Amino acid sequence: MSLEGILADLGYGGFAGFVVGFAVRRVLNIFLMLMGLYILSLLWLKSKGIIDIHWSAFFGLFKGMFESFGTFVQELVRKLAFSGAFLGGFYIGFKM
Repeated sequence: MSLEGILADLGYGGFAGFVVGFAVRRVLNIFLMLMGLYILSLLWLKSKGIIDIHWSAFFGLFKGMFESFGTFVQELVRKLAFSGAFLGGFYIGFKM
């Protein structure tokens, strides 16, 4: 493989990582905002005596969800051929 081909792969990988990192950060912000609103609504309903919250079951649900998402991300990154450039671009995109 030529030097130009390697540089092109690094460029594509870096750009793809930047775009994915930027998008993940935006989606994560929206998800966390909605999660906060959901928890606040549950707390408000609990303060009014409408519902009773079993906190251990509630946090167990979200723990499993975050563990499965972490496993998905690990498998995705492991299978990328240009992971070095991708991770560099992802980091830069996530920090933007």
